[in-house]
Amino acid sequence: MRRSTAALFWSSAAFLASAAPAALAQGSAAEKVTIYRDSFGVPHVEGETSDAVMFGAGYAIAHDRLAAMELARHNTQGRRAELVGASALDTDKMMRGRKLSDTELMTRYRALAPEHRKMIRGMVDGINKRIDEVNADPENLTPLEFIRWGIKPTRWTLTEYLALITAAPLGRDTYEIRNLEFLKAMTDRYGAAKAWQIFNDVVPISDPDSPTTIPAGDDRAPARPVPVPVQSATQLPKSRDVASAAEQTAPPLPAKGASRCLVIGPQKSASGNVLMLEATADGPEIHLQGGGFDNAGFGSTGWGVPTMGRGAQHGWLLVSGSSEAGTTFAEKLNPKNRYEYWYKGAWKKMEHRTETFRVKDAAPVTHDVAWTIHGPVIAWDVENGTAYSQQMGVHGRELDTWIAFAEMGRAKSLTEFKEKGVDRLGWNLGACYGGEDGTIAYFEAGALPKKAAGVDPRLPTPGTGEYEWTGFLTPAEKPQMINPRQQYFMSWNSKATGWSQEGDNARIGATFRTWLGDRLAKDGQSLTLLDMREFNGKIFNALGAVDRNQAAPDFFAPYIRKAIEASDDGEVKRAGEYMLGFNGLYQDRDGDQRYDNPGLTLYRTWLQVAPQIVFGDDMGDWWKKIDADRYLTYQSSLLLRAFQGDAAGAPLAVDYFGGRDRTAVMIDTIKATLAEVKTRFPGKDMAEWKQPIFWKYFDASLETPDRPQMAEDAPERRLSAVLRLGPKMAPHNGGESWVGLMEIARDRRALYSVIDAGGQNLFIDPKGQGNPNLADQTLMHETNELKKITLVPDEIRRTAKSSVTLEYSPPAR
Repeated sequence: MRRSTAALFWSSAAFLASAAPAALAQGSAAEKVTIYRDSFGVPHVEGETSDAVMFGAGYAIAHDRLAAMELARHNTQGRRAELVGASALDTDKMMRGRKLSDTELMTRYRALAPEHRKMIRGMVDGINKRIDEVNADPENLTPLEFIRWGIKPTRWTLTEYLALITAAPLGRDTYEIRNLEFLKAMTDRYGAAKAWQIFNDVVPISDPDSPTTIPAGDDRAPARPVPVPVQSATQLPKSRDVASAAEQTAPPLPAKGASRCLVIGPQKSASGNVLMLEATADGPEIHLQGGGFDNAGFGSTGWGVPTMGRGAQHGWLLVSGSSEAGTTFAEKLNPKNRYEYWYKGAWKKMEHRTETFRVKDAAPVTHDVAWTIHGPVIAWDVENGTAYSQQMGVHGRELDTWIAFAEMGRAKSLTEFKEKGVDRLGWNLGACYGGEDGTIAYFEAGALPKKAAGVDPRLPTPGTGEYEWTGFLTPAEKPQMINPRQQYFMSWNSKATGWSQEGDNARIGATFRTWLGDRLAKDGQSLTLLDMREFNGKIFNALGAVDRNQAAPDFFAPYIRKAIEASDDGEVKRAGEYMLGFNGLYQDRDGDQRYDNPGLTLYRTWLQVAPQIVFGDDMGDWWKKIDADRYLTYQSSLLLRAFQGDAAGAPLAVDYFGGRDRTAVMIDTIKATLAEVKTRFPGKDMAEWKQPIFWKYFDASLETPDRPQMAEDAPERRLSAVLRLGPKMAPHNGGESWVGLMEIARDRRALYSVIDAGGQNLFIDPKGQGNPNLADQTLMHETNELKKITLVPDEIRRTAKSSVTLEYSPPAR
């Protein structure tokens, strides 16, 4: 840990060509906006007013990622299939059902403060400025993707941009129907009593052993009672088969890219300054300066304002929250009209329409979308007289999240950060804060509803009007802490507090993926940025970002040791020792393209074999099926509870060992693991059972058996890799896409980061030629190397590789 900072933060002499000539003034009140770019192509936008700065941001992001923005525009309009074909139809149908009308969007827009309206308008004007330049020189400036799609770049309307920034969260984020399907399957097999026991074992409302972001005693909000299981006939109709409805709500795309933050307080820092580390999904970077802005960071494609990063006097990071922020309602349909539902004693008409979807290389498709008073209909079960609709707390506050991002970055104090930023968030997020004054803080944010009593939140709620929300948590009622006693905290879509109500996508237990970050931070003293970078590499290697079922072997160590002691089988003893010798990190330190420890191979296999042996007889494959398509999974925590017995925080109600001693069961699971692994290494000694390393493919068509891709990784075909303009593959480090690292001090005004997408500027010209910043960060990410983004004006200008000055004349409004 004595390496120099210069050796840590990789640098490049990549040259970025000068941007287009300055824009012509739109009127007499033109404002100058200058965009400097560093060697990695990161734009530093300077202007006098906030709308002028956002004009520059829109121009810069469209310059770098116009094709990605176009794909996002089609996606949020429910028109992606027009570009990529029938594979996008399910996503398009979901988006059309959720998309707000232009009237609704403009109503929300007009309710914003004048400055915020101007900022959004400036962003749109900047995007369109770049599109006008592209269309003026299409042979050189049209991104290749447009040519392949068979379309030309078109200007954005204000409502199209509003649709983009109101579309998050994009998924249905509901598993109540899947939970009901599981409970029905168990009820059909065992009857109500035992089925309810199994359901509560596998889908607990809240596992008391779950790690929390806020330690006990540090929460500044009043504790609320945790909901209790409610076994109600109104939520479990005897005759209903809900498999079809559950299938309709399956996410069309695999979940990926959720965020983690690790914040270290001054007492654990070598410099006495706050240290902050984040890893999250991919997106472009930008630095905004002027009009109240002086912040740099990562942002979602097309949003313009940094979602998280380094501000004028603070750093801030965000993670997707795991709180209960929505409800799936079971609507009782009129037998004579599927578009009427029973609500508060009368039949009420749904809003509904038939949408037509154009599909590339295929005939158009029609699909009905409908809304109830609760929200969009997400599944139909007409045969059983039911439709399922989803009510989201964010509804009505969709634009607030964009405003909150802008104000969190512009905040000049913790009070401003919370009141203007955190409290404005509509989307459920966890906000992590670190100030130059040494303050660290965490806030659970978003529109979090207060739900009615008398129903079980894990199952669809009757939509007949008796179980409506009673309001929302106020800012003071949401989990929050300032300066925890332990002087650090970690959140990775974690449960905020012991009393927090988890959403049904939050499967959190004792083995939850924060285990390594918590241990590293707890044990660390006199920490530096170099230490934090090393922490990030280890957390990458634990695979928690990709395979959420992974857990440290030492969780199961007491039971494996007893199996070693009790067994007279030499192979069982040896396998158990190898498993205990695995530290939970997927590492290839000798570079032979195999992971270093045969215990990894055995333990990874055991995590799949053991649950089937323990739970298979009682519930088939539901121990795994219940988590299908969920981002967070519970399998390893459920398995741990089985071996813990009465020592678990929530002991299982059913004896899944069938009366057998748990040590005997552990021995059987190890034997079954050995039988499975032997087939993959015929004739080899156990010491040679080293698994080939996983690879990350940027062109998935190139995968070979000797370089396997993780099953949890969605196939990817980056155009840069397909055209051989950048790396085609790399050893998989297990990490998320964007990484940011900061030390929060007045003389440390910088953000250190790397982008997994490969580079800031994803432009490929019509001839298939790339640019210097297309893939210059790809291998940096895989080796956990970071670049520096300075916020110091003199340094920005001195090191700039290009600059362009635009003029912005805001239109009269």
